[in-house]
Formats: sequence, C-alpha cells, structure tokens
Amino acid sequence: MGCCLVGCVRLLFFALWRAIVAALVALVLARIDAYVERNHEESLAGKAWRTYRGRGRDRGVRRGTPPGAGDAIDTQGRPRP
Repeated sequence: MGCCLVGCVRLLFFALWRAIVAALVALVLARIDAYVERNHEESLAGKAWRTYRGRGRDRGVRRGTPPGAGDAIDTQGRPRP
C-alpha cells in the first residue's frame, strides 16, 4: 500500500514541479517584454524586439468564412440549375 502511495506522490510532485517552472518562465518572459517596451520603445533594440515578437502574427490562423464560400459544393446533393 505504501509503495503505491509513494509512487503517486512522486508522480504528482514531478508534474506540479514542471508546471510551476513553466509558469515562472512565462512570467519572466512577460516581464522582459514589458521592460523592453517601456524602456527601449524607440531605440534600435526596441524596434528589433518588436519586429522579432511580431514575426508569426501575419501568417496565423484566419477565422471566419473563407472568400468564395458561397460557391461551395451544395451539401444537399442536388445539381445547380
């Protein structure tokens, strides 16, 4: 009984430890981002940081109805007149 309990506690400890470390890293990175935005807004370092941070935003997932969706295949199975 005790052996199984120790295994479960150890598993929970390591899972929580990784989650806590990930949260701390996210907090540190958010603070660095705010610091650079606040103190180096117009400098070369600030512009480079803003360019680096915004790299993947333009090619993200596009939401909504795609263009030309009205010409899509009719799902009722009848041909168009």
